[in-house]
Amino acid sequence: MKLSILIVNWNTKDLAVKCLKSIFRQEPIFDYEVIIVDNNSSDGSVEELSDFFGGKPNAKVISAKTNLGFAKGNNLAFENSSGEYILLLNPDTEIKHGALQRMVGFMDSHREVGVLGPKLINSDGALQPSVRRFPDIWSSLLIFSYLHHLIRPKKYLMDEFDYNKISEVDQVMGAAFLTRKTIIEQLGFLDEKFWLWYEEVDFCKRVKSAGYKVAFYPDAVIMHHGGQSFSKFDVYKRKKTLVKSLIYYFQKNGKWWEVAVLKTLMPVVLLISAFFALLNKVSFPRRRESR
Repeated sequence: MKLSILIVNWNTKDLAVKCLKSIFRQEPIFDYEVIIVDNNSSDGSVEELSDFFGGKPNAKVISAKTNLGFAKGNNLAFENSSGEYILLLNPDTEIKHGALQRMVGFMDSHREVGVLGPKLINSDGALQPSVRRFPDIWSSLLIFSYLHHLIRPKKYLMDEFDYNKISEVDQVMGAAFLTRKTIIEQLGFLDEKFWLWYEEVDFCKRVKSAGYKVAFYPDAVIMHHGGQSFSKFDVYKRKKTLVKSLIYYFQKNGKWWEVAVLKTLMPVVLLISAFFALLNKVSFPRRRESR
């Protein structure tokens, strides 16, 4: 098996079906499989997706009894996979122009690359920024408090990045995220202490620390409708989960004083963000804001 496509679904039945249709329309020439973990959806996703697969030998739906979160759901899918390459794919994506074939072909010819991200586009076809540097404490505080609308952390957000050029980067968005089975066997996969957000940032950090490259590849294009599962969560739960994940990321990858600053200032930051949200000046950051 050349490629295993892992999809974690939660109440995005219609979008997941569109995603699967795009995969089958853009089928690569090599053997591949699709493994969907459904995180206890209440919209009939399991039945709909199982019917759509229609007994295909290279496709399966695994029904979880509870919402496992993004990291644990993908780990469960990986445990049931057999591909040489592992693609994390959000259910709110659509494959374009042979992207699967191109991404795997690039990895085959660039053995030094451990993680590969495609060019992402929005539903209207516009570019969706999908690379960032690794988080630093000050940029994180600006984004969490929404103050990045006033003081933009351009270096962290990589505002000057050329999305038409193959480049080595720190991290790519987890909406479409290709890696190697051998790397997962060497380093482990997603840390399940990240229930949601920052889990693939942490994985990229480990991959780069092990001497592999993380690369952006614009010749493969995937449409990402953006935040469709995560927007269904209660706003307070999203904020609380995001804060917990950020602090844990710095506990693993930062300095002790950064963790102390985050724990001290985060209640104030959350109050500031709540104030902005109430004024409807900005919306709560979607999943991309964790990168």
